[in-house]
Amino acid sequence: MCRSSQNAVTREGIVTGDDTMRTTAIITLVAALGAMPAVAQVGRGTPFSFGGDLGLFAPFESGSSSSFTARATADLYWWSPTGMRFALGWANPTLGDKPFDAGADITYLSASVIRPFSAGGLHPYGQAGVGLYHLSGDGSGTELGLTFGAGLELPLGWEHLLLTPELSAHVVSGDGPRFSLALTVGLHTRPR
Repeated sequence: MCRSSQNAVTREGIVTGDDTMRTTAIITLVAALGAMPAVAQVGRGTPFSFGGDLGLFAPFESGSSSSFTARATADLYWWSPTGMRFALGWANPTLGDKPFDAGADITYLSASVIRPFSAGGLHPYGQAGVGLYHLSGDGSGTELGLTFGAGLELPLGWEHLLLTPELSAHVVSGDGPRFSLALTVGLHTRPR
């Protein structure tokens, strides 16, 4: 197919890669928000945990460099042992090639399904969900994205405190960094 035909087909409504990801993120976000009325009726016995993470955020884009990242989370285990993780995060990577590179603040708010597993003495978990990613700087704007990752819950000896190393991926639509990895270590409370 020639280039002009490809552009014509795209303009006529054939779903492109960004459109597919955007559609998937919107459907998942609508489904999560649709569950909110049921969530609002949850009793006081719902296990929950809170936490904070610090680490490195690495965008996979030409000329980009990694930065520190910070994240706060709240996990609610409505369907124990499966729950929802709500996260607010920030990173400040350098984007672009020199001499046109620039720092950009990336702030995101995500909602993910989280599922802990037991494997002997280890307590791994996985999470996947959708988020809104806001990029401040030269290419500012807000885009939908997907997030997924895995980590470990390591008891620290205190009754309700866990050390949680985690590797997570962020796939964002639009002109910002499209794929980034975050390696974080955090302190979280044990669900109770």
